[in-house]
Amino acid sequence: MLLTDIAVEHTISPPKGGLSVNVVLHPFTNTQRDSLGKFEIVRTVREPSGKDVKRSTFVSFAQLAELYAKGVLDEYGFSIRMCVPGGKYPKTTPTKKLLPAHIKPGSPFDLAVQGVDVAKEATRELKTALFRTGVSV
Repeated sequence: MLLTDIAVEHTISPPKGGLSVNVVLHPFTNTQRDSLGKFEIVRTVREPSGKDVKRSTFVSFAQLAELYAKGVLDEYGFSIRMCVPGGKYPKTTPTKKLLPAHIKPGSPFDLAVQGVDVAKEATRELKTALFRTGVSV
């Protein structure tokens, strides 16, 4: 399922030259077992050895809204795995940093973000998911 309430423009450049194509990307839910129906968020972490590695985890619609409402995605530099609507992306699906400005005003996702009580502590499930990326809230 595509979350069409969030959109960002992206340019696909063919590796062997040719015309570049502009497409609109949306976050999409995974179709695999444990992460079925969840969105993948990705963060680059510097290991003690000095090497940068990507860490990712999967969050639900409500958890993604909570992360936006609390500013966690922006604060820790998370990106979201994106996909083109109605088709396949030519290579590995890209990740994009999405600001709250990319959320369609008045959409169901925007209303979910606005409905989050930012004073409440995150659930254990969300804390566990974020812990996999080196973030504790």
